[in-house]
Amino acid sequence: MSEDPRKSTYGTIVKGQRSIYRRAIPHLAPILAPRWIMLVVAAIASFAAAGFELLKPWPLKFVIDNVVPGNSFLPEWARAPGVDDRAWMIVVVCLIILGAAGMSAFAAYLKEFLVNRLGEELAFELRMKLFGHVQRLGLGFHDSSRMGDTITRITQDTRSIRDAVTLSALQISKAALEIAGALLLMAWMDWKLAIVGFLTVPMLGPTVWYFRRKIEKASRKRRKREGELNSVAQETMSSIRLVKTLGREERQEKQFGKQSSKSAEMGLEVSRLEAAYVRTVDLIVAVVTCGVVVAGVPRVLAGHIEKGDLMVFFFYVKNLLGPLRDVAKQSSKISQGKVGLERIVELLDERPSVTDKPNAQPAPALKGRIAFEDVGFGYDSGRQVLSNIAFRAEPGQVVALVGHSGAGKTTILSLISRLYDPSAGRVLVDDIDIRDCTIESLRDQISVVMQESVLLQTSIYENILYGRAGATREQVLAAAEAAGVNQFLARLPEGYDTVVGARGAMLSGGERQRVAIARSIVRGAPILLLDEPTTGLDAKSEQLVMQGLNRLMEGKTTLLVSHKLGLVERADLILVLDGGRIVESGTSAELQRKGGLYAQLRAAAASDGELAEDLPIRSIEPRQPEERKSSIP
Repeated sequence: MSEDPRKSTYGTIVKGQRSIYRRAIPHLAPILAPRWIMLVVAAIASFAAAGFELLKPWPLKFVIDNVVPGNSFLPEWARAPGVDDRAWMIVVVCLIILGAAGMSAFAAYLKEFLVNRLGEELAFELRMKLFGHVQRLGLGFHDSSRMGDTITRITQDTRSIRDAVTLSALQISKAALEIAGALLLMAWMDWKLAIVGFLTVPMLGPTVWYFRRKIEKASRKRRKREGELNSVAQETMSSIRLVKTLGREERQEKQFGKQSSKSAEMGLEVSRLEAAYVRTVDLIVAVVTCGVVVAGVPRVLAGHIEKGDLMVFFFYVKNLLGPLRDVAKQSSKISQGKVGLERIVELLDERPSVTDKPNAQPAPALKGRIAFEDVGFGYDSGRQVLSNIAFRAEPGQVVALVGHSGAGKTTILSLISRLYDPSAGRVLVDDIDIRDCTIESLRDQISVVMQESVLLQTSIYENILYGRAGATREQVLAAAEAAGVNQFLARLPEGYDTVVGARGAMLSGGERQRVAIARSIVRGAPILLLDEPTTGLDAKSEQLVMQGLNRLMEGKTTLLVSHKLGLVERADLILVLDGGRIVESGTSAELQRKGGLYAQLRAAAASDGELAEDLPIRSIEPRQPEERKSSIP
């Protein structure tokens, strides 16, 4: 079935009430599962670093409670004979401090290295998965979505997920362990004083919940603004010739500035909320610290706890600020990561409109016989583009499709290459329903030359080789010569190695078409689709392009869409479309005698001087369909 472009606008479809994390598991699990050992080791290292952090105040407690007053804390077996106990305790305390610091440094190094490696690998795999998935989505999706927003999802949103799933999650786990460990140790040392420290949790909980919701909402708006900003930039750069030709630089700059301003406003809002979050945590810790001072000093004076114990309490409460700040900071990143995860899952949940059947087989070597059997197609149920299309094209025939704009000509070409699937009827190639063939094997035997042939930003040679990756250099050069590419190489400084620029901007329209024709020639496919291949070219360029098309069309089943009736009138079969239906069919002479729509179009073309007689396509005599061959010499 065809894809509804209105429904393919991701981000507007509610995917039920399932948790975003549950929806993300099928996408993330295949990436994380093979790396579970790395994840476990990183988690262990993170927890070890947290444990060593909790040991930091204890050597100082021993100094205050034991070393200074001269009370040995060492068991008999650990004492050094002949050495003063106080001096030996200082040595032991220093060894404990250095050992704990070394182990903590090693655990932290191992955690940071593994977490960063895991994060980079996750981002890489996720980007590759997204990029491949977007390429497989149907044209309806690409027609209705904004390219800049899609790019934002592939780049920035994957980065935010990397931070949230790896760095932030482990950092919060470490912080949570430090907080829980500190509270438990305080309760073990003096449960009454620990109650003051426990007040941190009920004070922090509502704060985290409130700010996370705010930050998540602002982050979602920020990502949307960034997507719109990237779309404006991408659309402007891809249309820079039109912008400059019409002198619309100032308008585009204002539009970009408007979107940039909105993005900056949302970025400032996120920063404001994050700063307010951290400062609120600071205030909570200060309040709890005051509580420890007020409640702890009397308990020391009463002899319930040692001075060193109070120092440990101060250390834990004061150093709760660090883990709590980490929770605050990383919670905001997780909120942003959740937004990125939502946007990416929405993109990954988009289903391609055209897919291989479970039992699809590779297409055999095709001869090029094409048949449409009562084909209907519509982009949605309320707008039919084609109705009851039926015709046959024999191997080697040239079939032209003519009609007013919007009649459905290009859609017919799209159905042959399975850019869409018909909503009714069948499309056959060599009497095989093309839906029974794998998409890749079908498209491997189809060549396309469009009105605006897109070239890659690489050399002319690489652009021709793009038609068939396994082609030899001799085959590439032969295709280039057949298409007339060698005729303009003399003016290029590096010949075939000349980089053509973005979308072939360094070449003229006719030169780009000839490179595209060479790309199709080297492909060697039995089916050729030509969609307005000479539109927009001057007379000389058109003749040069037609010379290349002559060679390209030899022996191939060719479907040609063109408004230039001087080009199509020599085809073996002409199909006249109107309102998505074939209203006339036959040769040019037959259709002229009928006096229908084709005759009207031809009369209009003649009055506009579009029926040039010097186009290099040899006139043909009408033959029976099974005997008709391409007229191209």
